Amino acid sequence: MSLLLFIFLCQIFLSHGTILNCDFETSCNDLGLYGYWDITDGYHPQPIDHGHTLNTKAGYYVVYNPSPGARGFEIKTKSWLQPSTNRSLCFRMWHYASQINFLFTVSIVQGDGVELIRTLASVSDKNVSTIDWTLIEVKLPNEKIGISVQTVITQKYLAFDDISVDNCDGPPPSLPKVLYTCDFESSCSESFVSLPMYPYQWLITNASDADSIEIFAPSTDFTYGNKSGHYAFVPVSKRIDEGKVGYLHLQKQLQITPQETYCLNFQYYAYHQVAEVI
Repeated sequence: MSLLLFIFLCQIFLSHGTILNCDFETSCNDLGLYGYWDITDGYHPQPIDHGHTLNTKAGYYVVYNPSPGARGFEIKTKSWLQPSTNRSLCFRMWHYASQINFLFTVSIVQGDGVELIRTLASVSDKNVSTIDWTLIEVKLPNEKIGISVQTVITQKYLAFDDISVDNCDGPPPSLPKVLYTCDFESSCSESFVSLPMYPYQWLITNASDADSIEIFAPSTDFTYGNKSGHYAFVPVSKRIDEGKVGYLHLQKQLQITPQETYCLNFQYYAYHQVAEVI
């Protein structure tokens, strides 16, 4: 009984902080596999005779399996990954290739409309001294992201196993330094102006008033999630001219040294006026 309790507690400890984990020994619901692929085991090796998880022939893994003349394979997360702490997260995956000419990339997707795709790591030309599963570890930004692993090679000699996202090794990072923040609910709104020389003008008002000005504007704000909350928006119901813009200017200087790196974060809501065609 005590042994079972010990094993159970160990499993809880090891899984703590894990956001995603697919070992392919059971159904993997966190990842989608698209293109030419298959799941096999060491008894049907393509190209290695054991999985990484169990290190036996009974272990399962994913193998890239394109048909003749075809190519393309992608592993990607089915939903957004959202860190819940300030701990740094790492993407880990074990891979194996029996030929030297192969390539795959690890990329992250950001933005609700998938506006930004960044490649964090590229693996090419197998290390000839490696004869077993090899680990790739990529540090991830601590923000809402999706992950994509892609390859476009034609050879069948590429396999993946034990894909996970969890806390990186080492001490937790220090709390981030915030240079400036504004939720448009306080006097910080007075630091923003809409530059007058541009035709589209920004307004800062509560959601209730914005909704009466622009029918497609969001009916609630992000901070409070109700009609009394404030946000900045641009009325677009009256189209002035194609290609014209409006600029919201912060009348405050931020002092950043060359040794420091900061990120700009903001919430946005996209809407438009539908023109009626007669």
